[in-house]
Amino acid sequence: MDREPSAFLERKGGVIQPPQFQVPQPEWVIGKHALLGVEAVVRGGRTELWPTIRRIPYQWPGVLHYQDHDDQPFMLLHNSGGGFIEGDVAQFQMHALPGTRVLMTTTGANKFYKCETGGHCQDLVEVHLGSGCLLEYLPDEVIPYRNSSFSRSTRVCAPADARIFMTDVLTAGRLHHGDTGGETFVFTRMRSETALEIGGRLLWLDRLVAETPQAVADLEALWGGHPVMATVLAYAPDLPVDLPDRIHALIEQDDRVKAAVTCIDGKLLCMRLLADTAWSVHESIFAIWSVVRPSLAGKPARVISKP
Repeated sequence: MDREPSAFLERKGGVIQPPQFQVPQPEWVIGKHALLGVEAVVRGGRTELWPTIRRIPYQWPGVLHYQDHDDQPFMLLHNSGGGFIEGDVAQFQMHALPGTRVLMTTTGANKFYKCETGGHCQDLVEVHLGSGCLLEYLPDEVIPYRNSSFSRSTRVCAPADARIFMTDVLTAGRLHHGDTGGETFVFTRMRSETALEIGGRLLWLDRLVAETPQAVADLEALWGGHPVMATVLAYAPDLPVDLPDRIHALIEQDDRVKAAVTCIDGKLLCMRLLADTAWSVHESIFAIWSVVRPSLAGKPARVISKP
């Protein structure tokens, strides 16, 4: 049986130009540079995901789950390394063809372990969406260990008619580690970037850089002493005009989280959350998703059950 998706066959015939996926380089050490390139296509009335290129420790589950039992697959990004040790790189790319709908999350928190010899870790995520696509990306939190050094980048490029809900949750470290009640703001270096490009225009760019002890201390002050910070973005060309007010009313009811929401161009909602625990942030994100998802995806939010 021919298992190549029809869109891929059309592309080979010249109808659609193939996207350029990153390919392994000769200098990459096996097991140190994870690579996964995924293509989303519509087939048989639903979205299917196909690994175009894969390199350990990124794993491909082999089975697609449809959490809402509809046309939208539920994808778990799984790095079998369990975390980043010194020198590790993880690179994920997805190209979604027009009309596809994808829900993505991770199997667990992204942990960055200590770097003892001046090395660095990188976590790179890049998603390109076609016309009419829906992307929902809700990864677990990032946990930097003592003396870790890392950079991370999440970039989504989409046309103006796409629909996007994406989150980013950063912690300051292991909040309940050891006998001292936690290990926070003791990483060595951090660079974190989230970018959203719509219709060729950079609509959102969020950079957080702390690469010196003073910068790390300044970051703690910027967060008001809270060890968890999250960003939530929701984009659609036709967001309801009352959505910001509804989210304002929602987040004001939760005294565990300090939050604010703003709207850009009437199409992009930007939300920032500060809290003392990761689980309270995730609960707030789910509450926000519950308000936003019917407008983005035409269905209610469901608690994400991970196989």
